[in-house]
Amino acid sequence: MAHILSGCKIALIQGRYRWRHDKVLAVLADILEKERGKRRPAKVRPLLSTIAFVKEGQRPVVHSQARQNLLQSAQGWEMEVDLGRRLHFPEAILSTTLRPDIIMWSLEGKRIMLVELTVPWEEGCEEAAERKNGKYPQLVQDCRDKGWTTWLMTVEVGCRGFPAQSAWNLMTKVGLRGHLRKAAIRRLGEAAERASCWLWHKREGISWKPGGEGQ
Repeated sequence: MAHILSGCKIALIQGRYRWRHDKVLAVLADILEKERGKRRPAKVRPLLSTIAFVKEGQRPVVHSQARQNLLQSAQGWEMEVDLGRRLHFPEAILSTTLRPDIIMWSLEGKRIMLVELTVPWEEGCEEAAERKNGKYPQLVQDCRDKGWTTWLMTVEVGCRGFPAQSAWNLMTKVGLRGHLRKAAIRRLGEAAERASCWLWHKREGISWKPGGEGQ
């Protein structure tokens, strides 16, 4: 099964894995687009400091503050997705031939998020993250050199429907919490599982083209 779903060179050449990747990418893009479109305050103002009185021999109690998501750090976020290999890196940022799967940026705040998705066999998630992180260090540095606050986030969704911790981390960073975050993660897992089931169903086909439920 591992060979059919993630290690077959013929499937790779025919574009089967790219097709599955794009199915999951479309779901991820939809999740991020909905968060991008929400109205939110530009920044969370820090709470006024208070003096805590602590008895001798006791430690002060630290109260956690609400975490600020990355989309709150600026206004006017835009987004591009590399579906159908149509993404062009925003020229307002810099000129490059590299195409991360998703780019979210704010000209006003000079902030940019680069998101790279991989749909590997579950045991290969860590290796996939290392490979993707090694692909973009120069792009990240170039953006920072031009004054952009830059984040590179890799996301791994196992091909059998099990999203890695990186997917949970991204959902948290864009502001999803609780049951909304769980629902988003479930959508990603289901998209990967559904596409892999289609690939498994078509595994013996010499030629391959998605159709019917595979479209």
